[in-house]
Amino acid sequence: MSSKPTKPGRSEGADFEREQLLEAVSDDSDEDFVLRNKVGDRSSDNKLQDVKSQVEEVTNVMKENVHKLFARGDQLDELNERSENLRSASNEFHSASSRLRKTMWWKEMRTRLVLGSLCILVVLVMIIWLAVKYH
Repeated sequence: MSSKPTKPGRSEGADFEREQLLEAVSDDSDEDFVLRNKVGDRSSDNKLQDVKSQVEEVTNVMKENVHKLFARGDQLDELNERSENLRSASNEFHSASSRLRKTMWWKEMRTRLVLGSLCILVVLVMIIWLAVKYH
């Protein structure tokens, strides 16, 4: 492939890019792979720097997303714990309110029974008194 390929179609894009990158690899460098352009080193260095900066930017964005994901997971765990605490507190409140309602009902019934008994006693005393007086 000595001639430069023409602009690839959509399905050939990845193959074209891979071929271009493989043709531009240099062997001696501090990097594993160095992209070289046959036209000149300056433009390939600029392209390399552009690619490196884009990769670094994407890496930073992904790291930030992972940190946000972990923070969200922690917040969800905390929210889950709070909801469990709220559920147990609501169950305790429900049982305590049920006990209180029963206790208050019995107190009211005792009061009604005492008042009813006093009324019946007063009526019986009056009937007996009237019966003794007019008999």
